[in-house]
Amino acid sequence: MQLRRRIFATSEAFLSCSVKTSGMEVFGAIISLLSCLCAEIDKKYNNLKHSKKNMETLRRKMEEVSGKEDDVKTQLQRVDKQQGMKPKREVQIWLGQIENLKNEVGSIVLKEEMGCLKCCYYSKLKLAKRVEEHIKKVIELQEKGQFFDGLFIDGVLDTGKILPTAELVNTATTKRTLDIIWDSLVDTKIQKIGVYGMGGIGKTTIMKHINNRLKGESIFEHVIWVTVSRASSLERLQSDIAKEIGIDFKEDDDEHRKSEKIYAALVRRKFLLILDDIWKAFPLEEIGIPEPSEDNNCKVVLSTRDLKVCRQMETQKLIKVEVLAEKEAWELFRDKVGGNMVITSKLEEIAKLVVKECGGLPLAIITVGRALRQVGDFRVWRNALNELKCSTTEIEGMEANVFARLRFSYMRLRNDTLQACFLYCVLYPEDYEIPTMELVQYWIYEGLISEVRNNEVEIDKGHAILDELKNACLLESTDNRSGAECVKMHDLIRDMAINITRVSPLFMVEAGVGLKEPKVEWTEDVERISLMNNNIQVLLGEPKCPKLSTLWLQHNRLLKKISPSFFEHMKSLRVLNLSYTRIKCLPESLSNLENLRALLLHYCYDLKTVLPVTNLKSLRFLDLYYTGIEVLPQGMERLVNLRHLNLSRTFSLNILPIGVIYNLSLLEDLYMYRSKYRWSWNSLQVQGGASMEEIINSTHLTNLNVHLVDLPSFDVYVKSEHWQELRSFHLIVGQVSDLLPPDGRYIVEIGGCHIVNSKNPLVLPFKTQHLAIENCGDVVGLSELQCLSHLNDLKECRVYRCNKIEYILMEENTTLTTLKTLDLWDLPKLTSICKGVVQYDTLKCLKILKVDRCHSLKNLFSIELLHHLQNIKEIQVKNCIMMEELIAGAEENVALPRLRILELDHLPNLKSIFYGTFMYDSLQTICIMNCPKLKELPFLIRRSPLALKAIKGSRKWWNALTWSEPS
Repeated sequence: MQLRRRIFATSEAFLSCSVKTSGMEVFGAIISLLSCLCAEIDKKYNNLKHSKKNMETLRRKMEEVSGKEDDVKTQLQRVDKQQGMKPKREVQIWLGQIENLKNEVGSIVLKEEMGCLKCCYYSKLKLAKRVEEHIKKVIELQEKGQFFDGLFIDGVLDTGKILPTAELVNTATTKRTLDIIWDSLVDTKIQKIGVYGMGGIGKTTIMKHINNRLKGESIFEHVIWVTVSRASSLERLQSDIAKEIGIDFKEDDDEHRKSEKIYAALVRRKFLLILDDIWKAFPLEEIGIPEPSEDNNCKVVLSTRDLKVCRQMETQKLIKVEVLAEKEAWELFRDKVGGNMVITSKLEEIAKLVVKECGGLPLAIITVGRALRQVGDFRVWRNALNELKCSTTEIEGMEANVFARLRFSYMRLRNDTLQACFLYCVLYPEDYEIPTMELVQYWIYEGLISEVRNNEVEIDKGHAILDELKNACLLESTDNRSGAECVKMHDLIRDMAINITRVSPLFMVEAGVGLKEPKVEWTEDVERISLMNNNIQVLLGEPKCPKLSTLWLQHNRLLKKISPSFFEHMKSLRVLNLSYTRIKCLPESLSNLENLRALLLHYCYDLKTVLPVTNLKSLRFLDLYYTGIEVLPQGMERLVNLRHLNLSRTFSLNILPIGVIYNLSLLEDLYMYRSKYRWSWNSLQVQGGASMEEIINSTHLTNLNVHLVDLPSFDVYVKSEHWQELRSFHLIVGQVSDLLPPDGRYIVEIGGCHIVNSKNPLVLPFKTQHLAIENCGDVVGLSELQCLSHLNDLKECRVYRCNKIEYILMEENTTLTTLKTLDLWDLPKLTSICKGVVQYDTLKCLKILKVDRCHSLKNLFSIELLHHLQNIKEIQVKNCIMMEELIAGAEENVALPRLRILELDHLPNLKSIFYGTFMYDSLQTICIMNCPKLKELPFLIRRSPLALKAIKGSRKWWNALTWSEPS
């Protein structure tokens, strides 16, 4: 075609040339044209000449590229099946081009096979040209099919995606949490991190900011964020992760195949997997996540409301997201509400009360702040405060944003028992520190914990439930002023719970609100009522509450009268608490509560008599602690299900009838601490009352606290070995004036008895951990008590008012190696703690030593004994008139490495603590009072920084001190 166009153009030029055109020019054009024609003819001839060979080349090249195509397809199918990885777009295009080329070449081969090469010259020429062109195409596709960068898209596309998130609350609390998480991420020794906290506290926001910050860092090759669905299954979680890392699942892929694909996509990558809002633990290998380790530098971070999930996922670092501090909460609220332009001096006081009701929860603070933004009407603010106090959800956004989230934590509790135990906490007043032991006992009283006739097992079960509620961030651990373990409900958690109990189960809670009369609806559907901590004086009427199971009236200290028929229509009542009230008698209708399980009359000291309890056959727990009763209620022996009887501090209880304890065949706990009634092996000594035999024959008793008349009665009980089956005992013998508090496990107190020179030498239960000896005038030294040598668990020993005692320990005798506390008081003849040569390991565990009113004691201990007291933490010496030096003997340097407190008071003749140098690296408090002759403190403190916090003493004494050690 090109040659034809060229001949036509040359002919036109020749015909149209002017006369001026020379013959030579025309001739040259003709020669050029002929040359081109000859070249073209040669080329066509060569194509025809080699057409057969080119066809063979095309066939060979197509076989090669088809083989490559088969290899690529096989690899794609295998990897897609195993790993779900996607082929690159260039691979897909290449395969399409190969398919098109195969069709085109197939057409050429078909024509060649049909004999087209034997046809006319023009057809043969055209076919040969197509063969030559397709050879070039095949060679080009062969080069493209090398795929040096691989066939597949990289499983994770980039280092992570930027997530949209709310502005981070800029507070010290939040910054501290962020820093802890970040430090854990860069710590190569930590691979699994658990971030937990209550709903709405800001876990997701914090983790999104961490995710976005990682985008600009090179700590991980890939950051994978997965929000775990609340109803997430293993299959759903696998699909979400697969979507994030860019792999596909086939319809016939099972969970095992999916995990293989996820694993293959991640195993060679340094990744961080963030699992947000996870509710249930799962093994990483089931999902397909490679186990993070120091070798692969991978990590997993999970955020959850349930601490238990973190533990089950074996996280190495636990990070709790705390509520905001009071000042931080105020600043955040001010910002959200509009600043000082809104919160004027008139509104500031009520605004702070509103913030307090939010309990430091960022979500609640933000929600309430936005609802009140630019609102200046005091009445609107007051209404908002009332709604927050009344646990209502009328404030815009509170139901959807706050209560719905908190309620879901409750709904996720794994069974009805956990939910019921949690809701029980709302019976306490707002911000109440709930003693954990008390709460667990209530659950047992109610029957929320399955009865197994073993109180210890039930208590353990209760604490396990308590632990689950704390792990779910529905309760918070705290300690009250006395150091007892307690829990609290966050204000908004409590509001959420109260909202639930306004519907089902129905509670009426007016606790600690100062009521003078019970302002509750005594409806037929109500199940629990709490009126504790109020000022109610009288309860009148006959409330019809057939479903009521719990009624709390404790701490109504003005309550004196309850109408006789008040309990007539409360047949389902299981727990009745009238503790700390001034009632003088119980209403008659109480005697007919056949389903009552717990009757609590703690500290009802005006209560002199209790109505017959014959019909209370379901009663398990009867608490008459510190009541004024003189005799037990009639029908006590009929309480066949009674398990706990507390008669402690019943100072007027004269008689305990024969047969009562014996007939209480299921009784586990008998507490009679400081009761007037004394037990004896001889019924004549207790005016015909119950004898020790009833206790010895009570096979279910596990906790016993009783007062025995004398040492022979004690001896009878010890020899019976009944105590071996007890989990705790507190045995008081004789006349003991200053009793040990009943908080130890195995306590023996003996007072006013002859324990050495008696016909029957003293024998103690070998379980004894706390021993008190008072006013036993025949004791010269504790070493005389041979029974001490077999007490391998003795932890505390107190010796009071023993006028003859001269020493505590003596050589080649008892060393009290397990003793931790030694308390010596009013021992006028005591001259030494350890007499003679100090034996090996003597008092090696002693931590607290108290000495008071031991006037013959000239020194506290010898230098030899000092070397054994390496664990002592506290020394108190008071009112010892003859004390001249604390430590007898001289040595250049001595040390008490764990001593923290040294108190010396009213030691008028004390001249020296020690004639040498004392090294006190751990000493925190030195208190020296009324020691006028003590002029020097021989302390050498080598530790830096100093542990010492205070030296207490009179200014006159301080100014007169001399210092051998200037530091």
